[in-house]
Amino acid sequence: MRGPAPAPSRDPAAPFARHVEQRTIVLAELRLLFLPMPRAGCTSMLWLLAGLAGIPPERFARSAQLEASSALTVHDTSLWPDERLLSGYEGAERDRVLGEDGWLRFTVVRDPARRLWSGWQSKLLLREPRFVDEFGARPWFPRAPERPGDLVEDFRAFVAAVGRGDAEDVHWGVQHALSAQLPLGHVGRAERLGETLALLREHVARAGSDGRRFAERRENRSPLPHAPHAYDEATAAVLIDRYADDLAAYGYRPPATDAAPEDIAAWEERVAAALPALRATIGDHARVSQLHGVARRRLRRAQKAEEQLETRSVRQVGRARSPVITNDEQESDFCVHWGWADGPLAPGFTGVVRVKDEARSLPWVLPPLLRGVDRVVLVDNGSTDGSPDVAREVARVTGAGERLEVLPYPFAVARCGPEHLGTSPTSVHSLVHFYNWSFSHVRTTYALKWDGDMVLTDAGVRALRNLAWQLEAAEVVVKLPRHALYVAGERCAFIDVALRNCEPWAWPNRPGHSFVKALDWELPLWSRDTRTLTLPDWCCVELKHLDSDEFAHWSHTRFEDSARTRRKQREWEVFRALTEGAEPPAGVVRIDAPPGRHVVDHVREQWLPHMARQPRDGAARHALPAQ
Repeated sequence: MRGPAPAPSRDPAAPFARHVEQRTIVLAELRLLFLPMPRAGCTSMLWLLAGLAGIPPERFARSAQLEASSALTVHDTSLWPDERLLSGYEGAERDRVLGEDGWLRFTVVRDPARRLWSGWQSKLLLREPRFVDEFGARPWFPRAPERPGDLVEDFRAFVAAVGRGDAEDVHWGVQHALSAQLPLGHVGRAERLGETLALLREHVARAGSDGRRFAERRENRSPLPHAPHAYDEATAAVLIDRYADDLAAYGYRPPATDAAPEDIAAWEERVAAALPALRATIGDHARVSQLHGVARRRLRRAQKAEEQLETRSVRQVGRARSPVITNDEQESDFCVHWGWADGPLAPGFTGVVRVKDEARSLPWVLPPLLRGVDRVVLVDNGSTDGSPDVAREVARVTGAGERLEVLPYPFAVARCGPEHLGTSPTSVHSLVHFYNWSFSHVRTTYALKWDGDMVLTDAGVRALRNLAWQLEAAEVVVKLPRHALYVAGERCAFIDVALRNCEPWAWPNRPGHSFVKALDWELPLWSRDTRTLTLPDWCCVELKHLDSDEFAHWSHTRFEDSARTRRKQREWEVFRALTEGAEPPAGVVRIDAPPGRHVVDHVREQWLPHMARQPRDGAARHALPAQ
């Protein structure tokens, strides 16, 4: 198989480029990419793809967005794992998603005339909250209709506004302008959706799925039939001009303007009977919009509170431009003295590992990390299981004893959540000061944040070694994709392939880079225009031992209360299911090591490298070949 073709470059100035980037769905294990085309059956398709991805419907029930219908919660991209969205892919992985052979990259379009009628109904006439906020005060915004004719009059006023550029939105944007931004191999028609579904079913079967998850459902249909006289000569001219590319590219015809009187009468009779229910629905949705306004004001207050907290923390802690940060307790040995202020820095990475009772994981964590970076600083926060001694012995055995520095941090550190929120950022008990003090011991040009349960593959080691010299003259923040590995015993573990956590883990050791206080945890700060780089997938796992309290660093486990903790909510759900002996949640794969091999060694040395080599073609993805 030849390698991926070069991916098209991103153009932020392209029409609705953010929609394409943030809402395009990727099911890499099935080699599927879907661009949702609003008002062209995309809600139904998203529910189908969510099922194929193993995302349970109840996940979307937790959406914090106020939607006019529960069916629309599937559009809440905050509930789709990062690896299911095109925006979650960078570098070579993105090139693969957009250029590799064997993928079905598709969208579905619709007759522009009927799509415009449908979008107007769904978003404006039915008072979807966001559209009331944005367009509710416009003179062409539709009224609650008293007679069928009101609908046609208000729709034509809307079409005229679209023609003037007074009603811009992706839901009635030019479809060809969106689809042209991606290398799509199939553009289906909503009017012949069965053809696309047949193609999708065939592709999924070839990719290794047994087809049992292929559940079709029709969602978000428009309540009113298309009016045969929706367009007059003026509005038809607007549509022909505005959607010329759609008409030409997809073979649709301009709207008719010569509806027969009997067809108009039949439509009016049908709609007149539906108007009381329609007005009631509009009233209900208007109340939802009012609630949405209240919720948005509360959200803005929460965001403002977090920004104020961050700003206050920056004032107290600084952006690491001062070489020294003191602490509230006047503990002179634990003031922050930034390493970059002491003279020239050595090239390369220093891994900063903060641990508390991680002795069982360190024999897997430290050897590859010590091979991947130039120096490791291990900060022990009051371990009772001998973690510092284990770390020193592991480094000695691997011949890297002189490159490991072990430092004690003797203060109780506030746990994430409310406990952290109530602690001053300049206290030795705060996560902020703990992190800044730990990272102040970095004497290389780059700092690498590392946890005492993160295990790197040999490919990850090589990637870090290569970056050490490639980034010397650059200022880049490095992101590291990783999956949680739930260790059940010496030969059995479960890996969550449905949740790919990809956070910033490395950054330049320079003035301006430090930690400040956010609502639930510490927050790294750097220049907003700093470029990011993402390491390859399948090069790191995060160990979670099922016989340990893996959430002891949190002051609560009510992760469902906030969108900020949705990743922790998934980890909590998986952890509880596995410890209680329940069926593993969708997307969680069991791994059994061969006799004589510990499952962590097996995952690091065989399973993850096997995954990294796969073209992600379904069943082969999650199983090693027979030995």
